[in-house]
Amino acid sequence: MIITLTTDFGLSDPFVGIMKGVILGITPNAQLVDISHDIDSYNIAEAVFVVDTMYRYFPKGTVHIVVVDPGVGSDRRPIAASTHGHLFVAPDNGVLTAVLETEAYHIKNDRLFLNPVSQTFHGRDIFAPVAAHLAGGTDIDSVGPRIRDFVKKPLPRPRRQGRKILGTVLRIDKFGNVITNFRRSDLGHDFTIRIGGSPIARLCTNFSEADPGEFVAVEGSTGYIEIALNQESAADRLNVSNGAEIEVESDSTKH
Repeated sequence: MIITLTTDFGLSDPFVGIMKGVILGITPNAQLVDISHDIDSYNIAEAVFVVDTMYRYFPKGTVHIVVVDPGVGSDRRPIAASTHGHLFVAPDNGVLTAVLETEAYHIKNDRLFLNPVSQTFHGRDIFAPVAAHLAGGTDIDSVGPRIRDFVKKPLPRPRRQGRKILGTVLRIDKFGNVITNFRRSDLGHDFTIRIGGSPIARLCTNFSEADPGEFVAVEGSTGYIEIALNQESAADRLNVSNGAEIEVESDSTKH
C-alpha cells in the first residue's frame, strides 16, 4: 500500500519524519512517498493546486495525507474522503477542494488516534495514524460519521475586467517558474501578459526556446501557463510571489 505526504512542514524540523514513524509503526509495509513539504506556510490554495496535479498519477487505493493546517487545534474537523479510487486524509479547511465530491467522513474514532492528542500536531496524532489504518484495510466509514457540508475553496479563476483578463499566481516552483491560473485558451493568438511590471508576449513550447534573459510564457506540465526565464528564476527577477496579480491583453479580449 502507498501513502503520500503533502505538507507545509519543511524538512528542517522532525515533523515529517515523526509522521512517517507513526505510519510505519502501524503499517510497516507501507510505501511512503513525499509529494512536497515546501508548500508555503498556511497556503491552502497552493495545497489545492498540488493535490489536484499529483494524485491521479498514483495507483488506485493510494492514501494521500495533506496537512496544511493553520486551524490546527481549533474546531475545524479532520476528515477522510474516498474519490476516484483514492483515499484522502486532511483537515476540513479546503485543501481537498479539487477531489471532494458529494461526501466525506468526519474523523472522530479516537481508537485510530495516537493518544494523547496534541492540539498543535494533528499530523502526528490523527492524520498519520488514520491514514496508516486506512492503508492497512480499515474501512473509511469506521473513522466517523458521513458529512456533506465540508469546506471547499476553489482555486481562483481568471476574470474579465474591461479589455483585460486578470489572473493570479498559483505557485512558484523550485526553479522560479511562475505558475499562473491561465490556460492556453485564455491567451488567444496575440497576447501580452503583464506581471511584475514586465510584458511577456511570446509563447514557447519549452524552456530552452527562450533567449537568455527573455521572459516567456510556457504551457507547463500541469496545463497552466507558466512565466519562465531560461535557466534563471523568473519569480526572483520579477519580484513576484504566490497570489500576485497578472494581466493579459489578447485578441480574445478585444471584442
